[in-house]
Amino acid sequence: MAGDDHYERPLFGGTISSFFPLRFQDVSEVSKVPDYQEAFADSSSDESLIFEMLDFKKEIEDDGSTIWFLRDMTREQDGEESMVSLTYLEYYLCRQS
Repeated sequence: MAGDDHYERPLFGGTISSFFPLRFQDVSEVSKVPDYQEAFADSSSDESLIFEMLDFKKEIEDDGSTIWFLRDMTREQDGEESMVSLTYLEYYLCRQS
């Protein structure tokens, strides 16, 4: 939203951090969040940010890891119909390298 103040927020105990609007509140203050996730929500806009720590996969090349994890999340969420979007993302990522 225009005019949002962005602040640096520590994630995963301060291991990493990210900048996002203060209007996003820590979900773990009101609900259980797994150790491998950080979740923030803005109840007035029905928006959320979820950061997830992923496992290192030796068998996946660096340039293919983004697509591999997105496909994995899509399968886990029964969202295979969203795979068309991933095709565009694959195209976009390939053009960036």
